[in-house]
Amino acid sequence: MANDLIERAGSEAPASSPAPGLRSRLTSRGACIWHIGGGTGLLWQGILVVTVILEPTPPQQKAFGLGIMAVLYLAFLLLGPLIAPESVRVKVLAVLGFWAASATLFPLIGPDAEWVWMLVVALAAYSAIPLRFTLPITGAVILAQLAIGLSTGFSGGGSFAPLITSVVAATMIAGGILTRSNRNLHLANDEIARLAVVDERARFSRDLHDILGHSLTVVTVKSELAKRLVAIDPQKAVTEIADIERLARTALADLRLAVTNYREADLESELASARIALDAAEINATLPECVDAVDPRLNTVFAWVLREGVTNVIRHSGADACWVTVDRDHLSVHDNGLGPSGPRDTIETIAGNGLRGLRERAAAAGVALRVQESRYGGFALTVRRNGV
Repeated sequence: MANDLIERAGSEAPASSPAPGLRSRLTSRGACIWHIGGGTGLLWQGILVVTVILEPTPPQQKAFGLGIMAVLYLAFLLLGPLIAPESVRVKVLAVLGFWAASATLFPLIGPDAEWVWMLVVALAAYSAIPLRFTLPITGAVILAQLAIGLSTGFSGGGSFAPLITSVVAATMIAGGILTRSNRNLHLANDEIARLAVVDERARFSRDLHDILGHSLTVVTVKSELAKRLVAIDPQKAVTEIADIERLARTALADLRLAVTNYREADLESELASARIALDAAEINATLPECVDAVDPRLNTVFAWVLREGVTNVIRHSGADACWVTVDRDHLSVHDNGLGPSGPRDTIETIAGNGLRGLRERAAAAGVALRVQESRYGGFALTVRRNGV
C-alpha cells in the first residue's frame, strides 16, 4: 500500500502545486533514468533502419520514411520526461497517441513498421504507468504484430517481431518495476532524512527549553531578591549578584554543550541546583541528601523531571514549600501552592511545552509521567518506571 501511495505521488501531479517546467522535466534525475531505460528500446530500431535502407523502394519514399522514423524516435525520447509528472490517464493517452502516430509509417515502409511498436512497449514500461495498464498495452501490441504476421504469412523481416517483442517486453517491464522501486526507495530515504531533521529540531528545542527555562527562572528570582536587598543589605545583594553571574555563565556553558550535542542532565547536579534555586526563591525545600539508589539508566530522565518540576514550583505554583522524594524507580516533586484550584493560566502553563518535552523523554526511557494534585494541596509531578 505504501508503494502504491509513493507511486501515485510520483505519477500524479498534485493539484495544489504547479507542474514542473519543460526544462526541469527534461533535465531532472527522472529524465536521466528514463533516457537510460527507455533509450534501450532504440537499440532494436537498428534492425528497422537497416531494413528500410536496404529496401528496394523509391529514394524519395525511403527518405520520407526515414524522416518520419527520426521524428518518432525524437518524440519517444522527449515524451517520457514530459509525461512523467502527469496523471496515469494522461500517460496512457500519450502512449496510445504515440502508437497511433507510428501507423503513418505503414504506407511508406510496409509491415516492417511494426518494429516501431517496440518503442510503445518501452514507453509504457518506463513511464511509471501501473502494471494494470502496462500489461494490456503490451499484450495489444503483440496481438497486433501477430495479426500483421498472419496477414503476410509471417514472411519478411517482421515474422519474428511478436516473439522478440514478447521477450524484450518482459525485460523492459522488469526494468521499469526496478526503476520505480529505486525511485520509491529514493523518495523514502528523502522522507526519512526529513523526519530525522524534524525530530532533531524538536529534541533541540526541548533541550533549550529545559536548559534556559530553569536557569533564567533562577536568574529572575535572584535578580528580584538582589533588587530588594540593595537598600536593606548591600553586602548580601552583592552575593546574590555574584550568584546571578555564576548562573548566567553556567547557563551559557550548558547552552554551548547542548549545541554540540554533548550535554546530559545529571541528577546529583540538578539536586544541588534545585537546592540553590528554591532557597533563592525563599521556598522551604525538603530534598534527599543523595541519589545513589537511583537506577543509573533513569538518572538522566529523573534529572530532567527534577529540573522542570522545580522550575514550575518557582515560576507558577505560588508555593512556600517543596518536597522532593526519590528512590530506585521513582521521583516526585510536591508543592503546597495553588494547585488545580489556582488560576486557569497557572494550570495550563504547567501542562505546556516543558511537560510535553518531559513526556517524550519519559516515554523514550520507559517511565510514566503524571501531573496530579499533591497531598500538600499543590501540584505533584511524578515519574515512575513502567510496571512498578
